[in-house]
Amino acid sequence: MNERKIKELQKQFNYQMLQDLINSGEAWRIGGETTKNCKEALKSGACYLPYHSIKINIFVTVPSRYQVSPSDYGSMHRSKKFWSDPWNVSQEIGKSVFLNA
Repeated sequence: MNERKIKELQKQFNYQMLQDLINSGEAWRIGGETTKNCKEALKSGACYLPYHSIKINIFVTVPSRYQVSPSDYGSMHRSKKFWSDPWNVSQEIGKSVFLNA
């Protein structure tokens, strides 16, 4: 599993927008449900942190994927593990079938 394959799966299962918001830092500026969804996607491994850390305000900086340990939320390792697990992919297929029905 590599980053290109993860991006394809994110696009297929509607995580691309969340990943784009995380990469740009807008996920944390928007707040509300969007921030909650981005945090959940990082926690599960469906999304990962950006290449570079992002300073949100004077007190808060979002780390890069390289500044967290491999098992932490937002790491590329966690994302690879999530998308490599057939159970997780089958759950995403189920969600997309339910939403498109």
